[in-house]
Amino acid sequence: MEKSSYKLLNIILIESQFKREPQITLEAKDFNNKISINVEHQITDNNLFVTVSLNFDAGILDTKQIVALIKMLGIFEYIEDDVLPVKDFAKINAPAIIFPFIREHLASTSMKAGISPILLPPINFIKISQDA
Repeated sequence: MEKSSYKLLNIILIESQFKREPQITLEAKDFNNKISINVEHQITDNNLFVTVSLNFDAGILDTKQIVALIKMLGIFEYIEDDVLPVKDFAKINAPAIIFPFIREHLASTSMKAGISPILLPPINFIKISQDA
């Protein structure tokens, strides 16, 4: 079995904000949501720090009935090799490892806010890295 060049050391919640309006009309036909994701990374010695930020808002037309900001940091240890360059791992693989924790945090926070769990769709980090 091939030894992995990357080891996950920790995933840390850096920031979490959630706001909802008292009256939310989830059933309205024009109720929609907007998601934006930002990925940043830093490399020091043999450690890679990847921050994934999610901005989520939902509502009718221009109103924001639900707003969330979640930022998580993944800390990885790596051994430089030619199989998977660290910058590729930082842009694609690391965010894909961190994102399920963001999805879970938003789902559980929304349930605690008295609404149905907000279940984010899977994200294609390959496409996000190509678009950046």
